[in-house]
Amino acid sequence: MKKMLLLLSAILVTSSSYSQEVSYKDTIVDAIDTSWTNNDLDTLQVSAMSIQEIITTWVSPEPEPEPVDVTKLSAGDLASITEDVKFMDDLPNSYSDLPKEDLKNILAQIDNKLAKLTAERDSLLAQAVRNEELIKSKENTIGSLGKEKNIIGLTLETGDLTDENGNLINQKTDLEKQRETLKKYLYGALGVLVLFGLILAVVLQRKRINVQDVEIEQQISDIAKKNSYLEHAARIIRHDMHSGINTYMPRGISSLEKRLTAEDIQRLKIEGALKMVKEGLSHTQRVYKSVYEFTNLVKQNVVLNKSVVNAKDLIWKYVSPNSYSSQVEIANLGDLEVNETLFCNAVENLIKNGLSYNDSESKKVKIYNEEEYLIVEDNGRGFSQKQFEKHLTKYSKKADVTGDEKGLGLNICVAILEEHGFKLSCEKIESGTRMKIKKK
Repeated sequence: MKKMLLLLSAILVTSSSYSQEVSYKDTIVDAIDTSWTNNDLDTLQVSAMSIQEIITTWVSPEPEPEPVDVTKLSAGDLASITEDVKFMDDLPNSYSDLPKEDLKNILAQIDNKLAKLTAERDSLLAQAVRNEELIKSKENTIGSLGKEKNIIGLTLETGDLTDENGNLINQKTDLEKQRETLKKYLYGALGVLVLFGLILAVVLQRKRINVQDVEIEQQISDIAKKNSYLEHAARIIRHDMHSGINTYMPRGISSLEKRLTAEDIQRLKIEGALKMVKEGLSHTQRVYKSVYEFTNLVKQNVVLNKSVVNAKDLIWKYVSPNSYSSQVEIANLGDLEVNETLFCNAVENLIKNGLSYNDSESKKVKIYNEEEYLIVEDNGRGFSQKQFEKHLTKYSKKADVTGDEKGLGLNICVAILEEHGFKLSCEKIESGTRMKIKKK
């Protein structure tokens, strides 16, 4: 009976050993009476030993301490991460255009960096107090550099690249191939559209040019027609007016003077009238000569009729009959080879402008030589080179000029001097303007 009770106790102790304390288990074991003398002693001792073994195998071990996660990064950690980021940023964006030697150097740098990163990661993992964020950063960098190394390695060997899963990038799917085909068609269509646009632009430009050609031809035709009218007018002036101005009128005045005695002139009081007629004829002859020379310029390949003259005497001859002659001072100018009529027209135009656009109480114009220039200087309002160039535009009008002056005078003056090989420029001075005729 006691034997069965002991066995029952052992079963109960075994079933409850998962939740009982060690001291309690030891008490149960000590309750076994080993002093019994019985034939079944060996069986009881074996049972007690079995119980002891069962109890000791279920002792729960003490839990190991969990590693502490430190999420705060130190200054050294930030510097390490910054160094890793800089290394990644310094890698080329593309390896396709790099020489093999450069690729090998980059591959060696990546291997060195991977070794360093792996050592840093393993060191962080071995620490009891570690920073998971820093460890994760190192692992991500290791993974990225591994991909870069794979790409460079395949580029060196076969030129093929792989994606992050190790698949060859040049093994395109059917969809990617269709996209490539559609892109080619699209580029081709765009090329055709561009070519069509260029052809259309050329056709429209050609049409515009044809229209302009027609307009130019019409203008040329109009110019030729007007030129023929001008040549006809010049012929009339040269021949028909010449007879009246230079032949009939001078002979008529001379015949009239022979028939009138001094007493007749005094009695008829026509002395002033005769003087005016003679001066008018002289002026008309001078104007005719100027017109004659101007119409001569209408001819093609014209050559000016020039002669060497004393410039001072020539200019004074044209200036002296005018009322403004007392306001003109002419220094010794030496000899010039010029067309007398045209050259004096140009200089007279400059003199009149200097006196007309002049607000001084005593208006003066001086003509003198200065090195390679013939100077026409006035004491007027002043005229700069910029104003002069603007004024040369045909039919332009100065804002401060009243009357009908249209700028034609200066244009004609410049044209005459250029026919002589001279060049006219302008200089504004404190006391007025200096028109400078540069001689050959």
